[in-house]
Amino acid sequence: MANERDSLRAPKGTNDILPPGSFRWEALVRLAQDTFEQAGYAPVETPTFEDTALFERGVGETSEVVTKQMYSFEDLGGRSLTLRPEGTAGVVRAVIEHNLHRGALPVKLHYSSWMFRQERPQRGRYRQFFQVGIEAMGTDSPSVDAEVIEVGDRFLRSAGSTPTLLLNSIGHPAADCRAGYNQVLVDFLRAHEGDLAPEDGKRIDTNPLRTFDSKEEATIAVMASAPVITDHLCGACAEHFEDVKAHLDALGVVYTLEPRLVRGLDYYTRTAFEFVWSGLGSQNAMGGGGRYDGLAEMIGGDPLPGIGFALGVDRILLALNDAGIEGGPKVDVYIVAQGDETAAEALVLATRLRRAGIGADLDHTMRGMKGQMKEAARSGARFAAILGSDELAAGEITLRDLTSGDQERVPATDLESKVRAG
Repeated sequence: MANERDSLRAPKGTNDILPPGSFRWEALVRLAQDTFEQAGYAPVETPTFEDTALFERGVGETSEVVTKQMYSFEDLGGRSLTLRPEGTAGVVRAVIEHNLHRGALPVKLHYSSWMFRQERPQRGRYRQFFQVGIEAMGTDSPSVDAEVIEVGDRFLRSAGSTPTLLLNSIGHPAADCRAGYNQVLVDFLRAHEGDLAPEDGKRIDTNPLRTFDSKEEATIAVMASAPVITDHLCGACAEHFEDVKAHLDALGVVYTLEPRLVRGLDYYTRTAFEFVWSGLGSQNAMGGGGRYDGLAEMIGGDPLPGIGFALGVDRILLALNDAGIEGGPKVDVYIVAQGDETAAEALVLATRLRRAGIGADLDHTMRGMKGQMKEAARSGARFAAILGSDELAAGEITLRDLTSGDQERVPATDLESKVRAG
């Protein structure tokens, strides 16, 4: 027998999703999908791996995601492929490749997919992580920005969280505001270069805006007094931002202006936002997004403005767990069979309940009454349906409320209505 120390384990930075937590994980993903589809976003799934160039062009060759975090490999045909580190670039590529933007606009899509980044694992930050997100492509209307943000906010609140929405505008690379601001920022960073973390000092010439996204304490201290882009927006970008805020106000979506919010990917333009929960500590972002009006051109397509977000399921579940918000299996009734003669009928009864849309489970290991009742309590079921020889002969079921302990004999034919009545 192999030594226990030689047993294979899950790779570092990954997690197995196991019951009972897997019920909650699945329910959260299902809630996201339902919420997104109620707003007209259709499901889409793109390949787990893409041409490496897609992310180099779209996410940015100088971004930390591309330079440090991507899982890239060469296949047997000599092609450079990368496990997707984020969802937007692949979705935009699919829209362009299949000409979805030639039809009705905006193209509204949602995804629920695994992402992969090779970074230092810590609480709330993993190397394999699951995200749910939406993308709206084909219009730069501020109303779409507001819709996207409201859908994300509503999903998180429906899940039981109380996020803080941070909001900013980072201008547009094609407008005077971004170019003018970048020079102002570079001058500031040059004057404080000796105080920046070494890695951030290298970004001054390649991507100065990313210094706002640094996690290094030395850089964070410097950037606290840095000039902010909202003081340098051009007329068109300022008007767009004011319209976004007006729409959010009309929708009753509460937000906090955060002029230092830039997000971590190079394709963002204008609207940028993030959902945070202070209880998560340093990794307090549950997700976020923004507008990416130039991304389609970056990857070889026609101009196609867009906006979207990605929310981390792992982060959301951590937030809910810390808040003491529980979830569990969707079993309504646990069938307890007393005696060999009732075991077969218990399966028939459970199947009947399931076909009627009522969650039901039962014991398959021939445990005694005490063991089955323990399992009934562990299952999360509201009721135990006890089936003994007396009940079987009388065509009845003993229905016990596992919360109050009350029980009654009911006709077997009335079981579904009794359970639904609570």
